[in-house]
Amino acid sequence: MKYLVSILLIAAVIASGCSNSTPIPHPTSNQETSPSPDPSDNRREDTVFLNKNIGWKAVYPFQGMSREDMELYTTSDGGETWKEIGDSLQAGSTLPSGVKSGLTFVNEKEGWITTNAPWQGKVGLYKTMDGGVTWSEQTVTVPDELVNSQIYAYPPLFLTKDQGILITRPAENEHTLLYITIDGGQHWKSFLDDQEDQYAGIAWTLSESMATVKYAEKTWTLSMQNYGKWSL
Repeated sequence: MKYLVSILLIAAVIASGCSNSTPIPHPTSNQETSPSPDPSDNRREDTVFLNKNIGWKAVYPFQGMSREDMELYTTSDGGETWKEIGDSLQAGSTLPSGVKSGLTFVNEKEGWITTNAPWQGKVGLYKTMDGGVTWSEQTVTVPDELVNSQIYAYPPLFLTKDQGILITRPAENEHTLLYITIDGGQHWKSFLDDQEDQYAGIAWTLSESMATVKYAEKTWTLSMQNYGKWSL
């Protein structure tokens, strides 16, 4: 009888240990951010502010390796109150699928989300023109060398209202791929295997773990580990 009780206790301890979930890394944006929640609740947040009053908060309930739901909120009082403007579980939602790597806004109406999944030859880039209420996928042409590759995208960095850079990381480590826009994201010009170059006044240097961008005597860096963060 004592032997049976001991076996049951051991089994209970093992089952309890197996139920703990692995903490999820928290992304941060290239703008002001708020603290992320406790990873034990299987949710993470990405919060960006244009100024001291206007901001957005994305909440990502984790569902699996390549899927997470999304709730999007906006504030006009510095985060004192938040209004929900999107939920991926609602019928007709245009919030993107996949695991999001970054959220950024360039003004009160125009914003961008990058998202990733086991897609081949696709860059997961989505844009809003109404403050985050609706989103549409942006067409980004992938070079022929990478049409069968999975491409991880980091949030775009806009240096002016028209000029921006989008860094990606192809699964094949022998390649590098980035994009430049000079028309506010309507079109993106690709640069394959250009680890150090410049275009339209934007200069960049890529390494395995870091991207450095220089524009108008300012320098930004992007850590290419897990979720990206642009830092000035």
